[in-house]
Amino acid sequence: MDAQSFSLTRASELRAYLKAIDFRPGKSLGQNFLVDANMRDLILDASGAQAGEPVIEIGPGPGVMTEGLLDRSCQVLAIELDHRLCDHLLARFGDREAFSLREEDATRTPWTELGITESRVLSNLPYSVGSRILYDLAEPGRVPRSVTVMLQSDVADRILAQPASDQYGLLTLRLGWSFVPKRIRNVPGNCFWPPPRVGSTVLHLERRETAPAALEDPRRLEALLQFAFTRRRKQIGAIAREGGFPLPGDLDSSRRPETLLLEEWAHWANAT
Repeated sequence: MDAQSFSLTRASELRAYLKAIDFRPGKSLGQNFLVDANMRDLILDASGAQAGEPVIEIGPGPGVMTEGLLDRSCQVLAIELDHRLCDHLLARFGDREAFSLREEDATRTPWTELGITESRVLSNLPYSVGSRILYDLAEPGRVPRSVTVMLQSDVADRILAQPASDQYGLLTLRLGWSFVPKRIRNVPGNCFWPPPRVGSTVLHLERRETAPAALEDPRRLEALLQFAFTRRRKQIGAIAREGGFPLPGDLDSSRRPETLLLEEWAHWANAT
């Protein structure tokens, strides 16, 4: 069986091919491969990717999403860490002009060098590093047009969390500043091989074209959020004194970090 002779959306054929090349999915790399054609098409539709558009795919694995994107005539840049999968991807897609590949760790990818602001991002994110990658992609000033991801359900819940909930925190605010997030659907484990032991969710994050509030220095907001959410059980008055972040007089000093809206965080950051 060669790299182009089997269906990526038939688990039995994928297993046979991987066995033939002596490949075993690695738990440390979060290698749970999507093998459901209907779910793949739902994700592709949710991404909004159109023919001719640049799409950066993080962690393509065997390439089920890659193939769908290429069949829709997108320009695909795949980023894959596992050299074994890189060899497979080149064997399967290397003759397509619209496909290119970087063998590297996406947590170290220099996004500004890749035209990230003109691209869409698509990924079945490795669950161990998904939050970190999303955090990096939300950096103000270099945000992609959209991000459509499969990720661990509890991380999705944190991104979508409402103020005053236990899940509301740094990741919620970081991504909420740059994107408008939307849950597409939860995904059953039988859509993957091997099945993950945790729940999975598809999220679509569309870039905000207008910031939620006026902000003088994004770095100051970042520092404030980082400091405050390592002390989330404290009142914001105590956090302000401890961290040297003067609190505006119209914010109640007895409130806690998880109760503040994005606009209030920007107001506080501007006051410092």
